[in-house]
Amino acid sequence: MTLDELKKMIAEGKLIRDADLSGVDFSTQDISGAKMQSCSFSGCMMRDADLHDASLVECDFSKADLRGANLMGCDLYGADFTGARMRRSNLTNSNRIGAKIQQWALKGAYIAGPTAYVD
Repeated sequence: MTLDELKKMIAEGKLIRDADLSGVDFSTQDISGAKMQSCSFSGCMMRDADLHDASLVECDFSKADLRGANLMGCDLYGADFTGARMRRSNLTNSNRIGAKIQQWALKGAYIAGPTAYVD
């Protein structure tokens, strides 16, 4: 799936399942409001990407570079951030229940809101 195809599906409000987007460069891209489940963003460059209010349930962000990414209000239930870089990421008011996020990855990240992450 290309970035343009993904953006079209997001604009149409479609649920995207099981898409392999590994290695795609999402830097500075706006994919806010996306509805995705069990998709792979493994190894993706996502620096300063805007993903606010996206539903990214059980998605794989392992080894992704999310530095400066906007994840405000995201549903990250069950997502895997193993080995991800998240400095300056904004996770304010995101649902991080069941998400795998290593403590060191969050150094310098913005975290606020009622839902704590679970390692």
